[in-house]
Amino acid sequence: MAGTEPTVIKDPATYAKFPAGTKVSWGPVGTLIDAAKLLQSAMAIGASGKKGTFVKVTRLIDTEPKYMSDMGEGEDKTFTFIDDPSDLDQMAFLAAADSKNTVALFIEYPNKRIANFTLVLAGWSLQSVDSPDGKILQVEVYAKQNALKWTTKA
Repeated sequence: MAGTEPTVIKDPATYAKFPAGTKVSWGPVGTLIDAAKLLQSAMAIGASGKKGTFVKVTRLIDTEPKYMSDMGEGEDKTFTFIDDPSDLDQMAFLAAADSKNTVALFIEYPNKRIANFTLVLAGWSLQSVDSPDGKILQVEVYAKQNALKWTTKA
């Protein structure tokens, strides 16, 4: 067909990124990303996204199940950090988790994608401590996702 260009298939090496360089920051609800406090000891942030649920709407006349999308439920989140009691921003985040506060959390990925979460925090714990070989002290913070907005950095 005249005027159509062939599809160019990009080499993944030209756009694939390692997660190294991912920044995690937080603040009270309403905080903008530029004012958020860096959580520099973040080690694991889990998957980020929204996953809906379904409601069964099968009628008597139907011969196969029928479904519709529901609003879904907020994702359960667990964030892991190297335990650094001298990091005031991390300690404030743990205090917010103790208080079960709702906060803004930002994850800036190296491919310029940004996840802007509203999370309700639900406590934290020091990970299991056993044989010291190959282990470091880490804390886990528990949360439930109330909202997620995706943006990209210019």
